[in-house]
Amino acid sequence: MLDKRSEDQIQHVYDRQKHGRTKGFLVLLVTYILMIGIVSLFLGNPIPHKEPLLFFSIWDYGWIYTYPYLVVLCGVVGLAFSLIWIYYIILRDLIKIDEIVLQQCDVEMYLETMKYGVAYGKKLKFKGFQKSLFMLLQQRLSTALISNAKLEECRQFLTEEWIGKKNSSLYKQAIMNLDLVEAYYHLDTDKFNSLFQKAAPAFKKHKLFVAEQMFLEQKYEQTAAFLGTYKGKNPYNEVQRQYLLGKCFDKTGNKQMAEECMRYVSTHGNTMPCKKKAQEWILSNMPKRIESSITN
Repeated sequence: MLDKRSEDQIQHVYDRQKHGRTKGFLVLLVTYILMIGIVSLFLGNPIPHKEPLLFFSIWDYGWIYTYPYLVVLCGVVGLAFSLIWIYYIILRDLIKIDEIVLQQCDVEMYLETMKYGVAYGKKLKFKGFQKSLFMLLQQRLSTALISNAKLEECRQFLTEEWIGKKNSSLYKQAIMNLDLVEAYYHLDTDKFNSLFQKAAPAFKKHKLFVAEQMFLEQKYEQTAAFLGTYKGKNPYNEVQRQYLLGKCFDKTGNKQMAEECMRYVSTHGNTMPCKKKAQEWILSNMPKRIESSITN
């Protein structure tokens, strides 16, 4: 059950973007005027005017007439800055919500939050940049479903319940993420490799996907060595790294190192599905390790 604080946080994020277009226009206007002022410092008065010269004056058309492309350039810079500013605000608000999973590893609460965010957005008549926010929340909902190992539910959401264009990069990224996770879950090496070759650079640069590809190819020692070259950027990614590393050690027969990794996952995994799997591994392997040590 989602708490009132999380509901208020979602509603606040939507309310902030209700007047997003107006705020964006003001940022555009201020930036445009500022750019005009900066150019005028070097080129002089931008508008037509009379310029005194000794005992008479001449007509100066201003740099707007002389360099019209600079006017357009100032507008483009203003528009770009305003869009960057708007999406920065949206992403900054979403990053605070993402801390539920990235910092606390609470995938169950994150899923409830994303479900509420999408359901709340469906009730709105979008204003400002609320639609852009809604689309990003939809993508995060698919990620939350994957994080909770609800792959079939995620597939159903993306194919039947997704609102918006399905040829957008946002949707394609969500589908690719699900396809890769499904291929890994079913240990389908050929499908994973085929998808990985076609994936966007963001996927190919993700170290965990690279490690999973190596793991599926049964290169356990190489995978362990690769996973040992870095640490996760946040607690959630570190738990994932430790779990896969533990599986590699298990495959190579290094039960002691595997146990250390699994205990890390068990301690820090919170509501992540891999925590339960790590605990099951410890219960099934600890007696064997103890018995082996007694025998020796």
